[in-house]
Amino acid sequence: RTKLPWYFSDLKDGFDIKVITTTLYLFWGAIANAVAFGSLLGDNTDGYMGATETMLATAVLGMLYPLLCGQPLTIMGATGPIAAYILALRGLGEAIGVKFLPLYAWSGIFLSIFLFLGSMFSLSNAIKKVTRFTEELFSVLISVIFIYSALEYFVKIFHADDRGHGEALAALFVGLLTCFTALGIRNSRNGTFFNQWVRNRMADFAPVIAIGVGIGVAWALMGRYDDFELGFLEVSEDGITSTTLGTDVRPWVVDLGDIDGAGFGLAVVGGLFAFIVMYFDQNITVRLVNAREHKLKKGGGYDMDMMALCICTVLLSLLGCPWMVSATVPSLNHCRSLCYFGNDGNAGNSAEEEAKLEEESKKALQSIRNIMEYSMLEEGNGATGTAPRGLKRSNSHSDLVKQVHEEVSSAIAMLSLPTGTGITGCLEQRVSAFMVHLLILLSLVFLRSALAGIPMA
Repeated sequence: RTKLPWYFSDLKDGFDIKVITTTLYLFWGAIANAVAFGSLLGDNTDGYMGATETMLATAVLGMLYPLLCGQPLTIMGATGPIAAYILALRGLGEAIGVKFLPLYAWSGIFLSIFLFLGSMFSLSNAIKKVTRFTEELFSVLISVIFIYSALEYFVKIFHADDRGHGEALAALFVGLLTCFTALGIRNSRNGTFFNQWVRNRMADFAPVIAIGVGIGVAWALMGRYDDFELGFLEVSEDGITSTTLGTDVRPWVVDLGDIDGAGFGLAVVGGLFAFIVMYFDQNITVRLVNAREHKLKKGGGYDMDMMALCICTVLLSLLGCPWMVSATVPSLNHCRSLCYFGNDGNAGNSAEEEAKLEEESKKALQSIRNIMEYSMLEEGNGATGTAPRGLKRSNSHSDLVKQVHEEVSSAIAMLSLPTGTGITGCLEQRVSAFMVHLLILLSLVFLRSALAGIPMA
């Protein structure tokens, strides 16, 4: 009911220059995320669920999800909590002598049932009780996981026996150069060079430019020094239809009959606990994307997200691919890369919207004036006066301060004028998320050798 009227608009609004910059930006992050978690799962599942399965699932299901979900600004991918749970489930299966893939597939089927029930009964509404502190804490946790993974890579290079100290320093230099180049260009929105439109476009392309610079410097170093080598992106040499271990050892479709009663019971419990992990991982990410500061206008659809996740989870489970949810960091990067800054998003404001904004601003200022007048009444008359219309009588000084804070914050949000660096709107559409994963799929089909030439530093 909420999202269907916007569906055609979500497709039409996708034909914008920001979609191109966002697609190129997120492609690198999405494919690196798939490779990182795919390698982690492959090492800990003896290759039964590796990088090939993770990358292909990311590409195909990543295209399906934005077409079905309620909040298409989220990006589907493997996450740390889900990967940790999959490995824990494998450990439990080994403890009772159950094969991993059948146990995983049945757990995913029961997980999908729980997701379906959660969607039908609107269990996602409970996430509204989560405080902003919890959201920020979750964001910090995910950020720490990514930062730790990056630092772990460089630490391993310095401790590797087959690499010299010079190679390790060069790898660190390339990594830092890429990072600070992206940060420097992205912060150019606040600069003085060029006009605001040019600075915003440069900031949109900041990660793409930085990655290009990093790859160029890495290849220049390898061309200059013959004994200098860096780790590259690991891509299977076999065709895209082959699994990590080969279809002879590990076919694409899981044999659901290869499980006993104990494994079936564990799958029911495993599906329930997986639902709890996925529920928080998914919905907190969507809450962060739907945050007020992103200035979204089309609303969210938590129940649609859960139903889309249900469909994707069934397919992933039957194929033995890792479960995926809306990944926090890629989703926030996706949303913010589509945001308008300064006057970029104001060109389409109609006269009615301007009049509505002016009316809301007057109401907010009048509300603040009422609060201040009531505050003086309380101090001068011992709270014997009558509270202005629409204003609750405060029982304590802290209640009054809270009301003043809420009204002032609302007024500032409505009255703040674009400064060139603040978010003024967001391009809400379904095309960029689809195109990011389509680009991954096309790369896996036609550019496998080129992907294998990307330095991991």
